[in-house]
Amino acid sequence: MSGRGYFTDSSPMNVQFLKFKDEPFRWHNSIEVVIILEGSIHVAIADEKKTLGAGTIEIFNINQVHRLWQTDENNVVLQINIDAAFAKEYYPDLSYVWFTHEFSPGAYLGLERAEGIIEAICMLITPIGTKSEMPFLTLKNTVEQLLDLLIMNFDAKRMFEGNPTKLQRIGRIYDYLFNNRGFINKASLNDIAKHTEEYLNLDYLSSQFKLLIGDTLQNLLHYLRIEHAIKQLLTTDRSLVEISIESGFSSPRYFYQRFNKIFPEGPKAFREQHKKKQEMKDHCREIIDPALVFARHRRLFEIPETVNSELNKWIHIDIFGHDEQNSTSPYLIKLSELVKGDSHAYLKKILQENNVSPNNIFRFEETLDNANRDDFQVLTWLLNQFRENDILPVFIVRTSSNAILEQITTIQGLLQNYTLTYGAEYMKGWRIELQ
Repeated sequence: MSGRGYFTDSSPMNVQFLKFKDEPFRWHNSIEVVIILEGSIHVAIADEKKTLGAGTIEIFNINQVHRLWQTDENNVVLQINIDAAFAKEYYPDLSYVWFTHEFSPGAYLGLERAEGIIEAICMLITPIGTKSEMPFLTLKNTVEQLLDLLIMNFDAKRMFEGNPTKLQRIGRIYDYLFNNRGFINKASLNDIAKHTEEYLNLDYLSSQFKLLIGDTLQNLLHYLRIEHAIKQLLTTDRSLVEISIESGFSSPRYFYQRFNKIFPEGPKAFREQHKKKQEMKDHCREIIDPALVFARHRRLFEIPETVNSELNKWIHIDIFGHDEQNSTSPYLIKLSELVKGDSHAYLKKILQENNVSPNNIFRFEETLDNANRDDFQVLTWLLNQFRENDILPVFIVRTSSNAILEQITTIQGLLQNYTLTYGAEYMKGWRIELQ
């Protein structure tokens, strides 16, 4: 794996194994996942400073200002960055996601669940570290699975999913503060409540936010303003007065007071120190060869036989078997789900099931009408989705069936329809298996 990892103009993810030294504050247009494999490191997110030990996972939100630096020289860290543009295309509601910070093993999730998530992430990225090249569609599928895992376990708003009123209320304030940068206005909590039409007790609103992100609404407002000020300090030559106004503070004096509480050296010295570190950022971390990490952490990065096997390149399909209709078996494909708007999610579920049990034969829950062109078009689309995910179909034909010739004729018609739609060159490796 190169020093740049896979995070290029055409790639949605960067994966690196690193040894941290002393980084400046930084932020990226990406979701950043950090897993401590060995030793420990210090982490700072605005005014929050913690030490992360081995077995810890931390997630930084898109463009969130943070800093990582060593506690000793023996740290080994897995860092994954998921491109924000790709993530938002896959998950359009990402602008309303706030990833909670774990900071210590199991603090938010529980220790056992945190360990399971770390193992799942390491398993997902293992093929990236073991191959010099990877098909884009395979990489894309890996990133999508990783996003599902992160959103399912770390999106703070999931605690309000059972209460749509609270979810909408928090969503409006979140949208105002984060997506519309409402924090740069010199607005009080009362102003924010009125702007978002939340005419509720401010203490109650603040307590709801504390449940959501671990801090009060007032402190969140201060944090967002300080974070904005840090970005201005490190990327512009604006005066401290201009930055205080631009960041939404009521006065330069109040800005200095709030900033000095977090960084006692003050904004001027902070700017000088971290700009020097930015100029030396290539010396702030050391890239580690993945092979060395895999050798020391075989339990986390071992590839299971079902994933490593050639079998996971194939999906066995019986388009004629209807003996399991109305069953709850996971190996039944529902055509009705494929024609809905969430067909992508349903397709991913099929691929995941095939990856876990590649020997199983998939059938269709609905009876297929071989004379129905719509059924042929759905099947043709499905086969192409398999191809784009590097999965090849194996068509099952039962030799015990009296209609074996009819089945083969039907498959020939399906292949012809695929050829006309996508081209014969993409059918290389397809199989018909007699059973």
